[in-house]
Amino acid sequence: MKKLPKIAVVGKPNAGKSSLINRLCSNVEAIVHEEPMITRDRKYYKTDWDGIYFNVLDTGGIDLSNEAKLSKQIYLQSKAAIEESDIIIFLVDIKSPLSPPDEEIANILRKSSKPLIFAGNKWDNPSGQYFTEEYLKLGLGWPIVVSAIHGLNITELLDEIVKKIKNLSIKIEPEDEEFPAGIRHRNTDDNLEKVEENEEDGIGAISILGQPNSGKSTLFNKILDEERVIVDDIEGTTRDSIDSTVTVKDKHYRFIDTAGLKKNKLKEQDLEFYSKIRTYRSIEKSQICLIMIDSTKQITNQDQKIVELCLQKGCSVCIIFNKTDAVSAEKLESLINYLNNMLSYIDYLPFLTMSALKDANTDELFRMIDYLLEERQKKIPENKLMQLFKDIDNEKAVYIKGKKFKIKFIRQIKTSPPGFLVFSNMEVKKTGNIIKFIENNIRNKFGFTGTPLFFKFKH
Repeated sequence: MKKLPKIAVVGKPNAGKSSLINRLCSNVEAIVHEEPMITRDRKYYKTDWDGIYFNVLDTGGIDLSNEAKLSKQIYLQSKAAIEESDIIIFLVDIKSPLSPPDEEIANILRKSSKPLIFAGNKWDNPSGQYFTEEYLKLGLGWPIVVSAIHGLNITELLDEIVKKIKNLSIKIEPEDEEFPAGIRHRNTDDNLEKVEENEEDGIGAISILGQPNSGKSTLFNKILDEERVIVDDIEGTTRDSIDSTVTVKDKHYRFIDTAGLKKNKLKEQDLEFYSKIRTYRSIEKSQICLIMIDSTKQITNQDQKIVELCLQKGCSVCIIFNKTDAVSAEKLESLINYLNNMLSYIDYLPFLTMSALKDANTDELFRMIDYLLEERQKKIPENKLMQLFKDIDNEKAVYIKGKKFKIKFIRQIKTSPPGFLVFSNMEVKKTGNIIKFIENNIRNKFGFTGTPLFFKFKH
């Protein structure tokens, strides 16, 4: 399969890279915030212009003068994006004077020998004051001036991208592409986007969720067998949702690493809010959610809420107790029993134990994922469902206000997640014990491990 051209957007912190990505891709997926170093990992977005499709790589801001460990990791991620890209957009902030980080980045890009597009961002008003001439010192010529926020001159930049793509020595055949994860299409709404992501390549998404520092990114990196996302002991390192597709034994899987879901606060910073929204979006487009539990900490109500959220959104769930190398067998057993009791009303969820850092046991993880995918795709014949409840009706009866409840007709109307249509002799929409009665009997007979069941009632 041919691969789409990759265009990396590179620059110092707060040059407006994520804003430009959103403008190029006609959506609002990359997190934009005035705080520097928000984008920390490299992300892929698919877009097109003038009939030419390509992938845009969003990167973290490069600042080699910053000695912080996280800043160095961001640089390594950006360097990897430069190495794998076909074309580079070097984005500078022409509202600010030329700075040492800009000069350092220009030197790095010159050494890469990749086709380069020099762009000056924040050209919000043609009559404004800018430092454009200072940037001529870089020896890259005049930048294409754009305003990512207001959309000024974006078409000129897209024209230059397409011109550079046509000069590449690769054949452009969009219909034959092997799309990287996290693809987005221009001019689509959320519902169309979900259909395209799930149906275009037939790969369902698998989100890795949990509280901050539970080991989500460590497991994500272990699965990908590369340092795709930054792993650090600083809470909240992953601000955005990062996804990648991997192939194991000729099967394709799309994994999404998400920002940690903290307990809701009365006052929440807007950055935390947007990170949470990205995580919610990831859940909504996922088939499976792997929920990481830190075995070195106590189980909290937040762990329970994450499980409930995933099930409400129709995702199959597997709970993973991580960092088992750091606790005793007795402690681990106690935690599992505690969570079992907390989720006693959800007794169909499987558990796994692992140390993502030392021994992720990914073979067992993929077996579990395959099993959950099979369970949520399971389709029960109508005659078997009818026979089940006919046998149950002969053995025991359920009464509501003295009236015997009877199922006249039941059939499965959807899969992934499974849904059932039930015709009965009375209104049962708000009768929780009847719904649980039907669900429990279906599960006892047919399984559906890990997946929620949904019901539509008529009478």
